[in-house]
This record gives sequence, structure tokens and C-alpha cells, in this order.
Amino acid sequence: MQIAFFTLNASLLARWQDTFPDGEACLDWAALGRLGPAVVLVDLSQAGLPELAASSWRPLASQLRLVGCNAMPDDAQAIEALQAGFSGYCHAYADPDMLRQVAQVVGAGELWVGRSLLTRLLGAVNHRPAPPMRSETLELLSTREREVASLAARAASNKEIANSLDITERTVKAHLTAIFAKLGVTDRLQLALHLNGLR
Repeated sequence: MQIAFFTLNASLLARWQDTFPDGEACLDWAALGRLGPAVVLVDLSQAGLPELAASSWRPLASQLRLVGCNAMPDDAQAIEALQAGFSGYCHAYADPDMLRQVAQVVGAGELWVGRSLLTRLLGAVNHRPAPPMRSETLELLSTREREVASLAARAASNKEIANSLDITERTVKAHLTAIFAKLGVTDRLQLALHLNGLR
């Protein structure tokens, strides 16, 4: 998948271009909308960008895989970016190997967030009262899969799920594989977001 960069910071642009030699610099807001399918690193510290709550991000996020980047990452900004449709958020000056991993994960249609934000999101989901599963989810999952999904989405480990349901960890893994496939999710964060009506 094509990689593009949206920043006016010359040193940051040079760093990103060193990491992705085939990447394309995009210095004009209007030009972003003309890119084909691409992972776009967006310098969110750049002056003049629309607020993340602005509706102008949604159309871009529907055609591009946007990754919000900031030299001073902030979990609150990361959450705003994800709510605006971004596919990821990371440190603007992350290690080149890490940036390539971010681009690969986001390019494959996954979400990328840092460890602290992931912990915060799972913690928030874990402390919410469990909502009733949506009817389309109920229809897709067996009774046991619903039990496993509910516990997994609330950050229970495979061992905790196994002990709680009196099954083996191997059975838990098999149920999770089936659950992910049936719901079209790839990890516990996406499962938590799906079951809590946030995805």
C-alpha cells in the first residue's frame, strides 16, 4: 500500500522519507483527498489543521488509512483521532522499525495505538456496565462463545476465562478464533469496541 506524509516540518518529513523512501510527501490539505488508497502519516502538531472533531476528517478517513502522529503524544488526542476515523496514533519520531510496523498493521486494516492508550481503553471498557449484546451478535455466536466474548472484551486473560467457565485454555483459544472470525474482528480491543457498540 502507498505511504504518504502530511507535514510541513522539514526535519520530520526527512525522517519519514528516510524510513519510507517510496513515500510521497503531501504538503497541501486538498491534495490528501486526491491520494489513492494509502497509509498517511499526519503530523497532528501542525498548525492550521482542522480540529479532530471537525467533520472534514471523516471523508478522508473513509478513503485513507490515517495515522495521527505527534512529537508529544497524548492519549486524549489519540482518542479524538480514533473517534475521527483515524486508524492509528503514534509518536512522530518513533524508531523507523516501529513506524514501518505501524504502517504495515494499519495498511492491513488493523488499528494501532500505544500500550498506555490500549491499557486505558481496555480499563474503561472493563469498568463500564456490560451492555446487552446486539441482536446481530447474539445470532452469530453460540451461548458459550457469548460468555467467552464477554469475558475477553472485559480484559480477562485466557486463564481467567478458562477458570471462570471451567474449560481449558485451549478451548478458550478455539472459541476466540471462532468469535473473531464470526464478528470480523482481529483482536481483543476490536472485540471490546464491537461489543460495547463503539465499532
